[in-house]
Amino acid sequence: MEIYIYGFLTLALAHFMALLSPGADFFIILSNSSKYGRLSGILTSIGIAFANLVYILLALFGISLIKDNQAVFLIIKTLGSFYLLYLGFLLLKSKKRDIFKEKIERKQKRKDILKYFSQGFFSAILNPKNSIFYFTMFSISLQNNIGIFVQSFYAAWMFFAVLFWDIFIVYLVTNKKSKSFLEKYSYYVEKASGFILFFIGISILIATYIID
Repeated sequence: MEIYIYGFLTLALAHFMALLSPGADFFIILSNSSKYGRLSGILTSIGIAFANLVYILLALFGISLIKDNQAVFLIIKTLGSFYLLYLGFLLLKSKKRDIFKEKIERKQKRKDILKYFSQGFFSAILNPKNSIFYFTMFSISLQNNIGIFVQSFYAAWMFFAVLFWDIFIVYLVTNKKSKSFLEKYSYYVEKASGFILFFIGISILIATYIID
């Protein structure tokens, strides 16, 4: 049970830190919510979440097929740890930016539900970093004796984390007071996220090669 808890906490924390840092998905949510209103932002978020689910399932089944091969699993886990270090480094060295520098006139367009869903879905599914990230997450968190129920729980958690976080961003973007807070503190959130991802990467390498 302790192994499962440790694996879940590592996965959940690293995943959430990655969600906190603005990326391509964040900016398409920002654009659609600002231009077309809250509904379009929510539909875009749903599209992004389902694209992430595709990669989550591919990564989960891919890792499950090779995790019994200790040598391959160790290599993937090591590469995944270095990928977390890389993500952390990029966030730590990033410069402060004005994420709302373009003031976009808001237009209410409620039609074409599929359009906004598709924009979010294809934005996320065509981003190769998503596949790398989820493959990394599962290579680090899954253990050799983990059952399908626990794997399914991990997958569901990550899917709903993406969905609810992105919808939360929509509400922040469409609220003036929340928008100013996001603008003020996003830089510090990126730095904190970078530090935590870097720490997780180092901790996993130590646990894999020193403690074991």
